[in-house]
Order: sequence, then C-alpha cells, then structure tokens
Amino acid sequence: MGIARRLIPSGMAEPFKFTIAVGAGGLFTLPLNDYNGLTPNFSVSWGDATSNSITAYNDTNRAHTYTSAGTYQIEITGFMPSFAVDNKAAIKSLITSVDAWGTVGLRVINFYGCNNISTLPTDYIGLTDVEIFSNFMRSTAITTIPSTIFSNSTQALSFTDIFSFTAITSIPSGLFTNNVNATDFGAAFSTCLSLATYPSNLFDTNINVSGFAGTFKLCKLLTSPLQFTYNTAVTDFSNLYFQNTTTNSMSGTAPSLWTRVPQPYGVGAFKNCTGLSNFASIPSNFK
Repeated sequence: MGIARRLIPSGMAEPFKFTIAVGAGGLFTLPLNDYNGLTPNFSVSWGDATSNSITAYNDTNRAHTYTSAGTYQIEITGFMPSFAVDNKAAIKSLITSVDAWGTVGLRVINFYGCNNISTLPTDYIGLTDVEIFSNFMRSTAITTIPSTIFSNSTQALSFTDIFSFTAITSIPSGLFTNNVNATDFGAAFSTCLSLATYPSNLFDTNINVSGFAGTFKLCKLLTSPLQFTYNTAVTDFSNLYFQNTTTNSMSGTAPSLWTRVPQPYGVGAFKNCTGLSNFASIPSNFK
C-alpha cells in the first residue's frame, strides 16, 4: 500500500464506519447537512440487524432508536456528501471511534466534540473529495496525527480548527504537502497546549492560503515561529502565536510579516512572545 492510495476494484464501494455506545431506548441521529445542493443517497446499517435508505439530508430515517443498550458499529454505503457532528450535544459523546472512511463521496467531514475518539483509521482514500475539513477533530481525544491523513485530499479548501483543543504533541512532516488548493488554516492548532514540535516547512506548498488567524494561538510549548516564506497571499495573521501570558517557550526570530506590501492584518500575532529575539522591533499592531 502506498501513501493512503489503496486500490479499489472498479464498481466497488467501501462503507464509512463508526462505532457508538448507547443505552436502552437511546436515539442516534446521523449528522447530515445540506452541502452545495448535493443529494445524499445511501443505505445505513445501524449495527442491530436493521437498516434504512437515506435520500435527503433531512430524511426522517436518519434517526434511529436502539432497543437494547450496547456498542454498535454503523455502516454507510452509497453517497453521503456531508457528515458533520459540529459539537451536537445529543450525539458527540455517543461516538466512540471512527473505523473506516470508506468511499462515500464525502465533501464535508468533522467529528467536532467527540471526546471519546482517540485514534483515526489509516486508510484515507475516502477523504479524496473532501473540500471542507473545518473542525475535523476539534475537541476530540486524539494525541497523534497520522502523517498521510490529508495526502489524497487535493481539493480541500478549509482547514480551520482541524485539530484545535486537542492534546497532540507534534505535527508530522508532510501533513499538508498535497493540499495546494487550501485557502484557510485559521485556528488549525489553536489551544493545543501540549503541542511542542512541528516541521519548519509545514505550510511551504500552501501558496494559496489567505488566512492564518490564530493558527497556533495559546500553543505555549512551541519554540521557534515559522517563517511563512512561500505564503505570500496571506491577508490575515492576527493572533497567529498569541499567548495570554509571557510564560511561554517562544524563542527564535519572528518573521517580519509587517513589512509585506500590502501589509496583512496582524493584531496580536506575537502578543506576549517576549522570548523572540526581535520582539522589541515588532510593531505594536502585531503584538
């Protein structure tokens, strides 16, 4: 198997799978959304020997009640363009794992708020068509990021808040290399309080990005800032490395983002990063 490009025989589809834990009489509703007018058309197996067909994002069959308490693996086969938990209180803690991305034509995907998810599947061909990764794993229990997770996602545009509020400790090399169409990484790693290391070339191929607002906000263990040499289209660097106190590990030299023409918005970009060698020369509107 190459980098997340396992071949699937022509005409065959693989199911999207995830596991939930519910009590007796527990209700689970698939978090479907309307996206660009794309019409879902899939079958769902609820894991309790029952199934339904779904032909609209607001289809009444998207909700299912379980007779017995237990752990159930839900399988979806067909076309499901959007699956977005979006921190929904009724379901976010019921989901215990993501088991397979499948090949269901996803364009939008997030498990925001699923605090019981700690690991991710390793085959990412099912993420090929995703355009919106916003809130992808925000506020989940993951601690590591597989290096190839976005390797197939060449059409992806938004990566805002993808891993914010998680306990990740490092960012793997090459994570966004193939995401050349990405336009926004705002708050992507915001409030990752255990994040200590990242590759210096993390965003080098993302030349179409316009927003890095709050990307590493409150990441107090990071040491040297990135230089953003190839990200010349950026208009917003606000709160990029914002720290709420001077007790942080930031050192090295801040990139002189304020000298770009036109000057990007940068309020709070290096606030309280007093360990930077050029902190004194950073203009007030960037700190």
